[in-house]
Amino acid sequence: MPYDVIIETHFCAAHALREYKGATEPTHGHNFQVVVTVTGDKVDAAGMAVDFLDLKPLVDEEVGRLHYRDLNADVPEFAEKRLSPSAENIARVLYERLAARLPSGVRMASVRVGESPGCWAQYRA
Repeated sequence: MPYDVIIETHFCAAHALREYKGATEPTHGHNFQVVVTVTGDKVDAAGMAVDFLDLKPLVDEEVGRLHYRDLNADVPEFAEKRLSPSAENIARVLYERLAARLPSGVRMASVRVGESPGCWAQYRA
């Protein structure tokens, strides 16, 4: 039975969806909520699948790249690749970047991004 370890955090940023109903929408901001879930198949002698002290700094660093930014202009995945900074795409970018940095013994399960209360997008492989 796998163990899920979950880190919840947030960031504030501006974005404008590209190709939204045929155009780029006006730039506006959100207080985005982020929930990162990793999973592991076993726990160590201390009873942990992964130490929060090892996982949280990775999540904070990746989410910190987005904090107080204009996602369209300041974040390479959205600026250079012209990817629309939707909640779905933000979740995918965070998932992929975190998956490449996880400590051994755990793997990504999902990343959820909420841009307003009750409105979430989730990416999982």
